[in-house]
Amino acid sequence: MINKLLARVLVFTVSCISLAEPSLSAATLEDPPRTSGVWCERRSDHAITKEHESRLALSLRRITGFGALQFASDGSLSLGDSSVAAGGSAEARRILTGAVCSGASFLIEDYSGSGSVNFGQAAQEQVYEVRDGRSSKIWRIRLDFDDFQQMDASSEVRAAFDEGFTLFHELLHGLGYLDASRARELGPCEEIVNRVRSELGLPLRDQYFGEAWRITEKLTSVRLRFRSHGRNGNPARWESRYLFFLLSEPAENSANIPAVTRVDRRSMR
Repeated sequence: MINKLLARVLVFTVSCISLAEPSLSAATLEDPPRTSGVWCERRSDHAITKEHESRLALSLRRITGFGALQFASDGSLSLGDSSVAAGGSAEARRILTGAVCSGASFLIEDYSGSGSVNFGQAAQEQVYEVRDGRSSKIWRIRLDFDDFQQMDASSEVRAAFDEGFTLFHELLHGLGYLDASRARELGPCEEIVNRVRSELGLPLRDQYFGEAWRITEKLTSVRLRFRSHGRNGNPARWESRYLFFLLSEPAENSANIPAVTRVDRRSMR
């Protein structure tokens, strides 16, 4: 446990899930999906591994109640019979169906072990049709599957903040929703994701911006707060639950960032 005095000195807020700046260049897209919908990357260096794809599909089935949900051999997401759901969240089904039918393409990429992505990140690109000048939107959803294995949290909080929930947050960016802009705000994206958590009886995210404590020169501990009803069953009382993870500062950047604000400007997705 971090020394309390050190915590008081070094505590500051950092963004935990943020939207990457859009790129309008089609040159970076070697072979984008031919149709709209949600896809797992299959061909590039960031292709989803079978293990990670299985974890993501399992999480999405749990959250939505779509028992037949799967990613096809070409990477496209199939919801199965969307009129049949066993449990799950109606709000989650609305989000996922909306993304599939939005006309945009959401391409899920595997960024496990990446220093540039923490949990998840969404980056928008536009591809222009040469003949008629029309453009189609492609959202690259980057997930670091390793981060979910390395975080420290209770089983209830882990269930409320896994690969599937992070995907929903990033899909909502593609559907037009934004993150919080002030320290005490939760933001439209997480407010909607909290509806999903509520329908599943899971802890709710209580802050968008995390609290960070410097441990060493290049290592920082970040805490995210969740809340759930007290164990005594009183719906008027809430208990705080926490998720912790470590953030390492790249050596090439460490000399140029002031000590107390070292990760303040770094995007933590």
